[in-house]
Amino acid sequence: MVGGAPLAYDEPDSAKALILMTDGSFNATINNSQGSSTWQAQQLCDNIKNTGVIIYSVAFQAPQSGEDVLNYCSSGPEFFFNPDNGQELTQAYKAIATSISDLRLTQ
Repeated sequence: MVGGAPLAYDEPDSAKALILMTDGSFNATINNSQGSSTWQAQQLCDNIKNTGVIIYSVAFQAPQSGEDVLNYCSSGPEFFFNPDNGQELTQAYKAIATSISDLRLTQ
């Protein structure tokens, strides 16, 4: 960070990452003319990944439909976590922290 601003997307030796955690329940009213809430979430995740941001998803006590969306949103199976309890949630975040600290961009 320079002066409090994040590094540019093309900055060498840097990576952008997002941790998405939710129970996966869509509890807000959506505008049906813009597609289902699931479709909108998938489109948002696609747009984020297309910018090069790595998405880690944590489906803590999520229903199957929520797990499905979060799994879709993750940047791959190794970026998706489905903990069942507090201890597994802590382990998931430790794994994410380790992964983020190990990220390296290659050209």
